[in-house]
Amino acid sequence: MVLRLLLMFLLLSAPVWGDDNNDDLFNFSKKQEDALIVKVVASDLIVLEDGRRVKLIGIESAGVAPHEYVKYDDKGHVIEEPEEPTIPLEEQALTYAQELLENKKVKLEYDTDGRDVSGYLCAYVYLPDGRMANAELLRMGFVKLKIIPPNVKYEDRLRAAYQEAKKEKRGLEDE
Repeated sequence: MVLRLLLMFLLLSAPVWGDDNNDDLFNFSKKQEDALIVKVVASDLIVLEDGRRVKLIGIESAGVAPHEYVKYDDKGHVIEEPEEPTIPLEEQALTYAQELLENKKVKLEYDTDGRDVSGYLCAYVYLPDGRMANAELLRMGFVKLKIIPPNVKYEDRLRAAYQEAKKEKRGLEDE
């Protein structure tokens, strides 16, 4: 009788297996979650409402072009370069990513590795209309394709978006 009561007590007080209410930031057993994007830091890096930073899987920002060194003439005067009438591609990419993602309630989907080597969360980001932002940024030619195994679940989809941008000569030049 005592053994039966003890066994019942242990079973009732044990944690429920498969409980997904654990909000531990390092637990990647959940493959999807809803989130609100509050800031786009780069065309491949977003900040969520809770402060977590997420890298978009399969893409890499073109980054900001390095500043050119100041040029001087033979008398030591600064040679002023005329301003370019066009907006640099990196700036266009960031603006597009901000318009596409900021203040949007999205669905994040994780692949095999939930974090990259720098410690960022890594995810595929789905917009409210169902489009994958990772592929959309590639399709427009604003980011580079960067597949890093084992996160290859949508490699074909991302490669197709990259090929479309390349074929249509949108965005980044092939390096």
